[in-house]
Formats: sequence, C-alpha cells, structure tokens
Amino acid sequence: MEAVKTEKPPQMVDTVDEKNLPAYGFIMIGGALVGSAIKDLRIANELAERGYPVHIFWAIDQTQVMTLHPRIKHHLFFNIGRYDGLFIKIFGHKICSASEYLGRFFSACLPTKWRLHLYQNNLGGFDIVKWAMSGLINHTCRGVETDPRMLKRFAKVINREKIRYLIPNLSIFAPYCDEVKQYVQHTLKYLVTFQGYEVYANYAKEIGQLDNMLKILATSARASDYPSIAVSNDYKQRIINEIGLTEDELTTLPACIDLTPVMPLEEAQQLVAGRLSDYQTDLPLLTYMGRQDAEKGIDLLLYAAKMLEESGERFQLAICGTTAWGHSYRDGCRRIAQNLRLPVLEADYLSDAERTALYRASHCIVYPSIHREPFGMVPIEAMLQGTPVVVPDKGGVSELPFFNGEQAGLTFRMWDTVDLSTQLSRLLNDERFYKSCSEQARSIANNYSVSEISDRILKLISEHDTSSR
Repeated sequence: MEAVKTEKPPQMVDTVDEKNLPAYGFIMIGGALVGSAIKDLRIANELAERGYPVHIFWAIDQTQVMTLHPRIKHHLFFNIGRYDGLFIKIFGHKICSASEYLGRFFSACLPTKWRLHLYQNNLGGFDIVKWAMSGLINHTCRGVETDPRMLKRFAKVINREKIRYLIPNLSIFAPYCDEVKQYVQHTLKYLVTFQGYEVYANYAKEIGQLDNMLKILATSARASDYPSIAVSNDYKQRIINEIGLTEDELTTLPACIDLTPVMPLEEAQQLVAGRLSDYQTDLPLLTYMGRQDAEKGIDLLLYAAKMLEESGERFQLAICGTTAWGHSYRDGCRRIAQNLRLPVLEADYLSDAERTALYRASHCIVYPSIHREPFGMVPIEAMLQGTPVVVPDKGGVSELPFFNGEQAGLTFRMWDTVDLSTQLSRLLNDERFYKSCSEQARSIANNYSVSEISDRILKLISEHDTSSR
C-alpha cells in the first residue's frame, strides 16, 4: 500500500457508515500468543454478526486460530521481520521494508499450521516469539513515530474504510493508535485493554527496557478516549501498582466465551477415549488444560497428584495443551512424572470438540498457575460444561469460581502443593459439595458470554462518547 502523502494533520471530518453503524478496527497479535487474541476475535465476530463493519489488523503474523465472520476484512499491521529482521541487524535501528518483505514471504510460503508449529516449538532452538517481541518492544520504546511509513499505511486503511474505533489486543499497540491520529481525516478513538502485559514485560526487562515500556504504556493509556480495561479486579490493582494508572483511569471487563450446550457425557467420553489412550470411564479424571509453559505450574499438579495417589485416592490425570515457549518445560514435567512413577494421559493440540469433550468428561479442571493470572479462559470454559475447577487464590483467576453467592470450585494457596492436594481430595470425596459446584458452574459461566461482554464494551464507548459531547 502507498503512504498517505500529507505530513500535516488533515482537517477533521466526521463520517459514519451508510447504515449509521461505526466501523471497528481490531489490532491483533499473531504467532504463538493466541490465548490473548481469542477474546477479541470473539468480540470481532459478534460485532460483525450484528452488522458492524469490522476490520482486523494483524501484527507479527496472520495466524487465524478460529473461524471468523466472512464480512470481516483483514489487513497487515506489520509482519514479524519489520522491527527485528536481518536488515535491521545490518543497518542498526533504521527501519528497512526488506525485512518485512522477507517475513511476508515466509508467511506466504508456509501454511498457518506449520507457522504456528514453528512459533510454538522454536526453530533449531531459536525463540522466534522472543525475537519478534523484543524487536517490537525496542521499536516502541524508541518511539513509534520513527516509522512514519508504517503509520501512513495504517492510516490509509483507516481513512478508506472510515474506521471510527480501534481496539488493540495488547496495550503495547496503544502508542500506534495514538500516533496514527495525525494522519487520519476523521475522528478516531481507541480503547485500551490490559491483558498479559506482564508476559512481554519479561522480555522488556531482559533487554533493559522495562521502566521505559511501562511509562509508554501509561502515557498511551491516558491519551486514549476511554478508561482502560483490566480483565479482572486483581489485575486492575496490579496495573495501578506497577504501571501507575489511577482507579478512575481503569475499568474491569472480563474476557468472554462462546456459549455452547453441555455435551452428553457418553459422547464426551467416547471423544476423550479416542484421543487419550488408556483413558478409563470409571475413574475420576483430573485434568490440566492449557499451555504447557513454566508459568502454568504443571509440576505443582504432578506433586499434588502423587500425594493423592500415596494417600490411596483412585483417579487418572490428564495434561493437555501446546506450548508457546518451546518444549523444555513440558519435557521437564514428563521427566518429573516418570520419576514419580505417576501415569499421565497426554495430548498437545486438541480440536474445539475434543476440548469440550475433555472439559465435560473430567471430574475437575485444575489450573495451578504460579504467576498472578489476570484471567483464565480454561476455568470458564470448563464451568460451561458443568465441571468444577480448582484455581490459585491469587490473581484474577481466583475470582472465577465465585459469582453472586454461587460457587463452582475451590481455590488453593498459591504455590502450595499440599493445599492443592487437599482441595482436590475434597472434590473427589465430598459428593454433596461436588454436586453443588457442578450444578452452579454453568450459571456462573453464562455471565461471561460473548454477547454480554460485547454489550458492555459498546455501552462503555457509548456512555463516554455521550458524556464528552
């Protein structure tokens, strides 16, 4: 795409879609960091279904992880090579489009499934995600205005499609939303969501940019047109403490799920048996579902499960999910299980139907994360199938099993293997309590529907637009 010619802020002209529905632009992270993208892709689908013009700008790579509405239009934000490619290594910090062209060639030549495999498993020990995110962080900290060509390309689509609202998937994209306004010919607003900033903050710390990055995130959040979204109350407090935003500058709005019917148990068990060899329908199944990476605390679950086994409990354990940061932690957990003489049912990638079946067939879903998870899609999806959950007592994930006096599971003391074992034992043995949690689980999960969360986003935008007139 050619750049917009003018260097000066154009005259502001308010325009709307012919049906009087404003156009929305979602800036999505591609590659291996798919968890944070699912929420916003679901909302994008919902808005498109309601008739809103919806556009998705893909950063890093267009790795579509779910079926998207056919009316959604897709655009390049920037490709994986743009900010840390071969030519940048040669020429220093100077942006060179050739790096991006090489990245686009890579994306065009390999199917999405292969590219996802490379992102999740690394390439010959080379951490592609770390490389790409470190380049993005470095560029953002240098100043996104240092790449006007990319901003003008971005603005050209915004002007042509009359996009009125931008919703960046990650807060690190907010500076681009602020800077692009000078090239846009109509009123443009953006809504910031904080989700998972602590993950790429680790990269920023490694390259000496953490303090700088946090200041930039705070500045671009304050420059936005709405209170920034935190996906849980605990995460909101964390943002206040670590980034320095105030209570009034933030609002809490959780992630969302697609509401699906409860799968018949026999059907679920058949699907699970077809995917997990040695699965037995007559033994309670304790399941971990999610990324098999170090921050997820799978080793804690292994120790807790061994304690249960030593106490005489009869159950089976499943650990399922892909990785985002390579196989070292997953392989380490396998060796731990082998040394514990603990049988584990394993699977990596699961289809949507297989995931739903595993939620339904499990006695409970365990989420033993060792860091303060801002949210947790897996517990909500499990509760939708009527399956109780066990989660840490710290982080936004600790809020999920409880809603308006209802309870769909238990919390354990974070990092405490003994307490995790104790809570799992309760769900295995207290039939009355277990039945109560199972009966209330779906009711709690219904509060996180895509429709409900989309309504709340539209209401947030509408109320602040009205009050600012």
